[in-house]
Amino acid sequence: MPKTILFVDEEPLIQKALQRALHNGQQEWHMRFVSSPQEGLAAMAEQAAEVLVTEVAFTGQNGLEFLIAVRKRYPQTARIILSGYVDRDILLKFSDLAHQFISKPAEAEELKAAIGRAFMIKELLAQDALKQVAARIKALPSLPSLYQELVRLLRSEEASVQQVGELIAKDMGMSAKLLKLVNSSYFGLPQQVTSPAKAVALLGLDLTGAMVLASGAFEQFNAIRIKGFSLAQMWDHAMAVAALSKIIAAEAGFGRGKVDAAFMAGLLHDIGKLLIAAHLTDSFVSIIQHMQAKACAMVAAEREILGTTHAALGAYLLGLWGLPDRIIAAAAFHHDLSSEPVPELSSTAIVHLADVFANALFYLSDSRQPLEGLDTAWLERSGIVDKIPAWRVLCADRFQNGH
Repeated sequence: MPKTILFVDEEPLIQKALQRALHNGQQEWHMRFVSSPQEGLAAMAEQAAEVLVTEVAFTGQNGLEFLIAVRKRYPQTARIILSGYVDRDILLKFSDLAHQFISKPAEAEELKAAIGRAFMIKELLAQDALKQVAARIKALPSLPSLYQELVRLLRSEEASVQQVGELIAKDMGMSAKLLKLVNSSYFGLPQQVTSPAKAVALLGLDLTGAMVLASGAFEQFNAIRIKGFSLAQMWDHAMAVAALSKIIAAEAGFGRGKVDAAFMAGLLHDIGKLLIAAHLTDSFVSIIQHMQAKACAMVAAEREILGTTHAALGAYLLGLWGLPDRIIAAAAFHHDLSSEPVPELSSTAIVHLADVFANALFYLSDSRQPLEGLDTAWLERSGIVDKIPAWRVLCADRFQNGH
């Protein structure tokens, strides 16, 4: 049965361009095109789309109200904004209403990848084994309160870097983590930063938000008590993967938004491990024992014990939180690049590389040492593999200069 996509855009030329660009996907995709939010809601009532691709700026109609209505009436629909609207203050109001945002004019491959990723994640989250494991977790963690407060502040017209810094400063633990990050070797600043507001100014609001979200999420697992398990080590690894993801994304020429997304994806990529350790403790212990007995990777042991993996479970949680699809995809597939719909350098591929680099940090500078866990076959197909040695040297230098 074809997968259904609804496109909402009042420009006829845009509709025709989208039809031409996505023509090759028509055999597996059933695409419908309408010109207004009102027509969009009518079309959804007739047949709910699995993926919605919509503009947010319409003549005489409210794109914000349209997305709110779609989210309320059709929560299972993946929502993608495809817009030429660039006002940051306005776009912040849409941040939790859309799973992905693509700026016009968009490359056909970028749009195809976004739609393919949306379908892929919906299929992942529909897996029976994942649902069964998730059902055993009686209380999935909620979005951290400080992050929710930060999002509310950023949506206000008066929000400033100083106000965000003052909000962060109220939480001593968060302030310490933010300052530790900005003063780390990965950022290479010439002088120490001691003010949360200055740290916010240097990191930017998006990276600050990612730090607040990840830190608050990790704090909800402080009660984990398992022999050999260290929450501090988990946080240090998450920080290393995030920082290395940022370095690789920037070196690859990504824009600020994609660099920040790679950073957030790195921070949250292993959150599923915390869910298993905190809520399925006996299973977690069995997984560790299976790894030791069979000398296998954690994901292989998880499939044997649980029927699913920490990657899928983490993606499930991030999906419930309404985070962007690229963040969910990085969590879901950083151990399984073959599931990426298009072989290209995405946030998922970057987090995969950063995770491998982080696990090899202390011998990363020695090119004679192989990188364990690297998906060389997929990286060769994507045309990325030749760039890895230079990225490895860059990441090793940045790490060793501060240690």
